[in-house]
Amino acid sequence: MMKDRLDQLLEKYWEGASSLSEEEEMKALLEQVPGYEQEKSFFLGVAEIKKIKSTLSSTPDFREIPAPGKRGFIKGWMKIAATVILLAGFGFLIRQYQVQQEKEAQAQAYFEVMEAFSLIQQNLQKGEKEMEVMDDLKYLNAPHQMFNFNDLKYE
Repeated sequence: MMKDRLDQLLEKYWEGASSLSEEEEMKALLEQVPGYEQEKSFFLGVAEIKKIKSTLSSTPDFREIPAPGKRGFIKGWMKIAATVILLAGFGFLIRQYQVQQEKEAQAQAYFEVMEAFSLIQQNLQKGEKEMEVMDDLKYLNAPHQMFNFNDLKYE
């Protein structure tokens, strides 16, 4: 009979239709009836939580709570300061990246200029070798000396 009554009270409790007196009766019956281990552990856990909550609420809180106006003012300035710091950091990183890119571009340009100078030097040496032939011709006074036109007689 107690077990049937306990089943009825538990059913009402889980449906949310029980009164406070019925809940007290249900807890008393749970202590007397064997079995129902899950329900017993559930209600014991709830009782423990209530005890802990009551001990926490009874201890006074000695921390000083700042005034809402002052706290909001400081909080606003901290947000602004954090934003400025982030922006400065990103600006610094972007500038460092640009400097690095400029250095790489300068190195590439230097390499290309040195390559062009090397090609010019090679072509200049080829030209100097070809000009050696012309060096021999500069000592001749006239083209007829080269071909010995004076020795040829018109027939």
